[in-house]
Amino acid sequence: MITDNSEVQLPDYVLVNPRLTDDPVFRQGQIGVITAAILNTDEFIVGFDDAQVGLYSANALLLLKPPESIYEYMHEHALLLSNDDFRELKNIALLLDYGSKPYMRTSMELVQKNQNILDAATTGLDEYIGLNQSKGLKR
Repeated sequence: MITDNSEVQLPDYVLVNPRLTDDPVFRQGQIGVITAAILNTDEFIVGFDDAQVGLYSANALLLLKPPESIYEYMHEHALLLSNDDFRELKNIALLLDYGSKPYMRTSMELVQKNQNILDAATTGLDEYIGLNQSKGLKR
C-alpha cells in the first residue's frame, strides 16, 4: 500500500475486475493500461489494445501482487491448490521477478486465463494506493 499519494507509481498493466457487475464499456476481465489518473476524484482512464478507453474507479481495477506475496500465498496454501494453479502462480511469480514489461503483461494474461488464481495473484488498485482507507480526521 502507498502511504504518500502525492506521487504514486501506477502499475504498467491493470485488469478490469472480471467480477465487476456494472461496466458501461463491457471490459470485465480485460487487460489495459492506465493512461490518465485523478486520484482525488478516484478516476482512472484505462486504454485497451483496440484503442478504446474506459473510465473506472480504483476498486474496479486489479494489479498484480509482488512476487513475494505470491510465493507466500503458495507456501501457505500449497495443499489446497491444484497442480495447475500452483504451476500458474509459480510462473507468474517467476515472470514478475524479472520485472520487465513484457513479462508483466504475460503474467497478467496468465491471471486473465485462470480465474482460480485471481485472488492469489492480484490486489485492488484502491488497496494499493490507499483509496479504501477512511479520509476523515478524528475529532
